[in-house]
Amino acid sequence: MLQRFAAGSAIASVAIGLAALVVLLTPALSLQKVYPLAFVWCLAPLVWGLWALIAPKAWVPQRLPLWGAILGLIVGLFVMFVLNLPSRVAGQPVPRLLRGVGVLFAVVVYYLLWMLVRAAYRSLTALRTEAA
Repeated sequence: MLQRFAAGSAIASVAIGLAALVVLLTPALSLQKVYPLAFVWCLAPLVWGLWALIAPKAWVPQRLPLWGAILGLIVGLFVMFVLNLPSRVAGQPVPRLLRGVGVLFAVVVYYLLWMLVRAAYRSLTALRTEAA
């Protein structure tokens, strides 16, 4: 189980680091505009690790990307509609349709990132069996 948590947390941490770099290098985005992202990003490695832990045993590791896409749907709905981060960052209302496209984008990105989680999990379990 620890391998699942470690794989999820590690990939989330790398993704957050890359996203933070993009935000810092984008001149149109100021830190005042994107401060709500810090809250989401601070919790992401923990959430990803816990999400990997509660994945159904039959889904590990083959269906981890699908499991991650489900998390992407939950997070996308939360970020786009509950927190309304696009409007907060842009400083003006963002149409519902565009936010819906953002949710679909989140699902696709999470699916792809969870393919990396699956690879990290397989690597960690392979190291464990080699050590034993």
